[in-house]
Formats: sequence, structure tokens, C-alpha cells
Amino acid sequence: MYYAAYLASIEKVLISEDIILVYHIIGLTGRNAAGKGTVASFLKKKSFVYHSLSDTLREELKRRKLEESRDNLIMIGNSLRESGGPGILADLMISNLISLENHIVDSIRNPIEVKSLRREYDKHNFILISVDAKPEIRYERLKQRDRAGDSSSWKEFITQEKLEESSSDPNKQQLFATINEADYHIDNSGSLTNLEDQISKVLDNL
Repeated sequence: MYYAAYLASIEKVLISEDIILVYHIIGLTGRNAAGKGTVASFLKKKSFVYHSLSDTLREELKRRKLEESRDNLIMIGNSLRESGGPGILADLMISNLISLENHIVDSIRNPIEVKSLRREYDKHNFILISVDAKPEIRYERLKQRDRAGDSSSWKEFITQEKLEESSSDPNKQQLFATINEADYHIDNSGSLTNLEDQISKVLDNL
């Protein structure tokens, strides 16, 4: 009896040693003020480590002593892609994503960035989630958050949207093409509870 229990315990140890832990890198893309930050906050509560491709742009703006406006963020992003290739922002992020933790990468706006992040990792899987909401809802959220660089009128908001949606230049933002790369699509036009339910379902499928 004791010998059988001993053998069972040894077998459990051997099985556990063969188990390879897999961590997840969740990329977030979507239109302005769709709620990517809210999704990220929910994931951070689940012990995901947060990163944003926009942080690289903000640091570059500070270095060049330029105002942090949405136009300047787009300009500096396009400039970096032109000099380093369309996947440069994601390429620079990779070294931060190999720690044995779950990670979030926010502000993905170019399909080549997705391609870079989908590379083969030793212990991580990458998935892309797109977050969207009705334009009127997103504009109201944008006004409420009052973030530096956000559009100050509905007309400016719509104009900015069109600039970000697509471009024939592979080094510029291509939100439509990036959203089409998503593994999961989340509609954040409803309540916070509804949003969290959708995220939980995604996590359950990982």
C-alpha cells in the first residue's frame, strides 16, 4: 500500500516536470477611445504586465522636445517606421516580453507590428484582440477622459479617424488592416460588466 502510494507520488513529479508552462502576450488594437485602456486595466488585475507601443513614441517626443499631441504621435510613429521599417515599434518591444509572465501590448496600429509580435517564442503565445465601439460613444468617452492631444471637436475626431484607418504607405498607421489580423473582436458599446464578460470568455479560451 505504502509502496503503491510512493510510486504514484513519483509519477506525479515526473509528469509535472514534463509540463511546459505557456504564458500569453495579448496585443490590443482598435479605434481611438474604444476602451483599450479599460481592457488593459482588467488584464492587469489578472497579473498581466502592461506595455504600450505608444510609450516609445512619447519618449521620442520628449527627446525631441515636441508637444505630446495625437498628430505628433502619429508623425513620430511614421518617422520611426520609415527609418526602421514598419515593425520597428514591436521589434523594440520584444526584449520586454520574454520574462515568464503574461503580458499586454497596447496601441498596435500596423499589421507588420502584428507580424513581428506573432514570432515564435519559447514559452509565450501571442493573440491579438481588437476593441471597438460606436463612433458617438467613443467621442463622448474621449471628451470625458480629456487626454492631451485628443480631438477637440466632432469634426476633428472624424478627420483624425480617417487618417488612421488606412494608408497606401506601409510605414503609416493602418488600423483597418491591423484590426483584420485580430484573433478576437470585442464590442465595447455597452456596459463595463458586458466588456469584462467578453474579456473573461477570451481568457477562458486561451
